Amino acid sequence: MILVLLSPRQRGLDLTDVAGCAVVTGGPVPSGAGSVTVVGEYTTEAVVAAGLEVARRNPISRVVSFAEADVLAAARLRDLLDLPGQRGPSAAAYRDKALMREHLADAGLPGPHWQRVETAAEVRGFASRFALPLVVKPRWSSGSVGVRLLHTESDLAGLPATLPGHLAEQFVPGDVVHVDGLVVDGRRVFALPAAYTELGCLAHLQDSGSGSHLLAGDHPWRAALCEELWQVVDALPSAGSLLLHAEFFVAEGRRPVLCEIASRLPGHPIPPMLDRALNCDLRRTWLRVAAGLPVDVDAISRAAQAALPVANYGLPPRRGRLVELPSGPPEGTEDWLHDLDVLARPGQFWDEADYESRKSGDFVLSWTVTAPDERKLRDRLRLSADLLQARTVWQAEQSEAACDR
Repeated sequence: MILVLLSPRQRGLDLTDVAGCAVVTGGPVPSGAGSVTVVGEYTTEAVVAAGLEVARRNPISRVVSFAEADVLAAARLRDLLDLPGQRGPSAAAYRDKALMREHLADAGLPGPHWQRVETAAEVRGFASRFALPLVVKPRWSSGSVGVRLLHTESDLAGLPATLPGHLAEQFVPGDVVHVDGLVVDGRRVFALPAAYTELGCLAHLQDSGSGSHLLAGDHPWRAALCEELWQVVDALPSAGSLLLHAEFFVAEGRRPVLCEIASRLPGHPIPPMLDRALNCDLRRTWLRVAAGLPVDVDAISRAAQAALPVANYGLPPRRGRLVELPSGPPEGTEDWLHDLDVLARPGQFWDEADYESRKSGDFVLSWTVTAPDERKLRDRLRLSADLLQARTVWQAEQSEAACDR
């Protein structure tokens, strides 16, 4: 039996082409599952306990996960049940940003000065040695949650007194790009670099839409980014098969510097962009790989090398109530605007807590764009963002009680 872990933030999944799947889920119930165990409080410990209970009833041959929240639970279950796939040391290195930095330093790869911190006083001490600006972030978080960019002494003074499980590191100037990749039984199947738009994965902090577009095959950054991804993978504890999502800082004349890397599916809406580039459903492909089923890796590798220009974009939630969303592509965009995904409903309200807990991959609307060349792609991406932003209407921020009157 194949055990599939689905965290509460995961999207719907169809398991009908993979026989004998048991699911442990925090919310979504996929079609085609042989059995489903719903975990109310979705923690690593609870997921592991639920997975062991499934294994007690039926022998488990593989554990499959897609999200950052499940990487450690999946690895722990593989350790306890002696199953193939990513084990504990590898999973920890891909999740703990401090451990990640240690492995890269040991391998001689470039990186900023950094330090584990637990208090604001330790951050101030770090700043006194290496100067501002700097970045403070939780060691185990994902989706840019809890990341603080400190530019001034005022920013330093505004830190909470305690910062348990955090990391401080020098700010690395340059553009942020992401590189997604796949390793199957030790074979490097593909690496696809992409440039973020404008503010990148921190755009939601300014209520700005964001996305990314694949770099063309002859782009000057592409080869260096692909090579750097594989050097990072070689520096971390190995696993036979890996789905990879990495972010790098790049600047002219400088070797790429890793921001961080994860062993999981990238956040939405990057997957629809990759699906179009690879001519396959990457999540379903990873399901088969992690389940030990055959996959045509040659076809995927060829598709990656021949990928045409494609981009993704999304609009994040804002404070207040969502009044209106577009139901379809704007007139005249039907031939090049694809995968329009409405991820919220009119009437939804984001209070202060909801707003502050947003991740970089949280959107109310997302889509992909294709074009014959990169210049046209950028033009179409800007046009689509303008058109769909204008049709996404928010009520001015106010209390929930006021909205209901």
